[in-house]
Amino acid sequence: METAKSPTSTTSFSDLEQLLGVNAPRPAQASVDLAQAVVYLRVSTPRQMHTASDIDEDGNSIATQRVETLRKVRELKATISREFVEPGQSAQTIAKRAEFKKMMRYIDEHPEVKYVVIYMRSRVFRNFTDAAITKRELLEKGVRLISAKEEFGDGYMADAMEAITDVMNEVQVRMNGEDVRVKMAHKVEQGGSIGRAKLGYLNVRKEFSGRLVNTIDVDPDRAPLIRWAFEQYATGRHSVAQLADILTDQGLTMRPSPSRPARPINKSSLAKILRDPYYTGIVRYKGRLFTGRHEPIVTKELFVKVQTILNSRNRDGDRDMKHFHYLRGHLICGACHAAGRLSRLVYSQNTGNGGTYEYYTCAARNRVGCPTTGFRIEDIEDQIIDKLKLIRLDADVIGKLRELLTQTLQSMIDADADAKSALQRELSDLEAQEERLVELAADGSISTPRLRERLEQVVMRKGVIAEKLEQSVERLHYGAETALAYLDLLRDPAELFKNAKDDVRRELLAVFYTRTRVYRVPEGVMLGVELTEVNEVFQSLGNAVLAASTNKKAPRDSAGSLSLNSENSVLSFLGLNKDTLAGVPGLEPRTTEPESVVLPITPYPTVRTEAPTEEQH
Repeated sequence: METAKSPTSTTSFSDLEQLLGVNAPRPAQASVDLAQAVVYLRVSTPRQMHTASDIDEDGNSIATQRVETLRKVRELKATISREFVEPGQSAQTIAKRAEFKKMMRYIDEHPEVKYVVIYMRSRVFRNFTDAAITKRELLEKGVRLISAKEEFGDGYMADAMEAITDVMNEVQVRMNGEDVRVKMAHKVEQGGSIGRAKLGYLNVRKEFSGRLVNTIDVDPDRAPLIRWAFEQYATGRHSVAQLADILTDQGLTMRPSPSRPARPINKSSLAKILRDPYYTGIVRYKGRLFTGRHEPIVTKELFVKVQTILNSRNRDGDRDMKHFHYLRGHLICGACHAAGRLSRLVYSQNTGNGGTYEYYTCAARNRVGCPTTGFRIEDIEDQIIDKLKLIRLDADVIGKLRELLTQTLQSMIDADADAKSALQRELSDLEAQEERLVELAADGSISTPRLRERLEQVVMRKGVIAEKLEQSVERLHYGAETALAYLDLLRDPAELFKNAKDDVRRELLAVFYTRTRVYRVPEGVMLGVELTEVNEVFQSLGNAVLAASTNKKAPRDSAGSLSLNSENSVLSFLGLNKDTLAGVPGLEPRTTEPESVVLPITPYPTVRTEAPTEEQH
């Protein structure tokens, strides 16, 4: 009688080596008999690749799939020729998965492959169409698709079960997607934020009522730089590209991700930030705006100013300049102005004769043949200083105007209640307008893009009014203090201009003049200036005070209708009326820079006592 052979152990070193991904040597005959198979493993998110990475470098989920697919390969009496791992790609279609496409090309190049082994069909196919197309393509190549966790068998009933499984998987995906959309919409309606925090904020976990919840917090390192970017762009001195370079120099970087390291902010990313109302505490979702729970980084008023500048540059073709000069955008061609057209002077730097020379030339010179030649910057600056000497106010006049402003401020504080009522009425009108827009949307009387645009305008305007309601008295004090500071600028603006830095010079010109026309005359250069409204008011008031003190008629026609004893007239001239509460025109509460930077009025130049006698225009 023959002795029975002991059963062969199911666990061998070869099996362990295969499990560990080591190609163990096999007898030549075995390698011929075993069919070839490829393994396709996939996870939906990169985070799944990092779970238990201290145990398996590919993560716990991939490791689990690898064990099950290897078991299935052994059942098929096959050997693995190659493994393909899709690292955290959540694409809804297989056409967007790089490793899947590599696997299909590999199969074309290796006809000996007979099996594609996957963990489960739901891990690979998110819809029935992809599953059916892939199955047909593989069958044409003589390759079968095998699921390690699903046993369908063979024959037409197995094909039917596979198809039903794929259909149910697609239904489940759609149900989950709809559930996520509903939950996301509800979260936004409650003021929550969706997805990864925007630059300037951080995704954090905080404890509320004894449990940890996911929320958004301000990034202490990046938020100040984001706020500074809004403030600087609101000045109109920088382009988006220039501001991005400055922020890079200051150390602002994008947050690192698993696939990309931290990198400097670029122009396109900064432009999106400047357009995003999220930084005012508002969440935009599906074309609608919701009040968020996160802390605003900038005010709505500052955000609206930035949008105004962005829109104006998009409309009138104001392109970013390669070189920056403090007069850029302020000068226009006098010859073109006389011909009835508006043409700016463009700054340029020309190198020659051993140096670099700065010029301003008419932008219409080549376009319409403007005859004006280039202007040397030194000549323009000399003429600006001469013009600034003409708007100087006497010290006694400034003192009387300061008293008048103080009286005006007190009158406006008394009228604050009426102003708040006016703002409340405007707020009610905006809410009614918002309701009408919603009704128009329900009736289909207005296009969706236009509706969204108008709703955003209404919501932002409501935010501005809400801020004014909270700050109205503060605005009055700030406006009056700023007006007093600007009065001090008129003690000797020419001397102040000569001693100031370029960025301060630009601010000073913005206070005194709206724009300056430059003419070519036989004597050289001549300027025609247009006073800003605030400067016009102060000059008119100054002339009225001077005329009253000397019992002479004021030299300005506009000053003849001004009554120094009428507080209402003063309010009207200063733009500080109870309807707007906006401060002196152009003197709204500054959110761009500290007052000490914009108004370097100390130490002052020596004040001259003689009154100006030259014509100011």
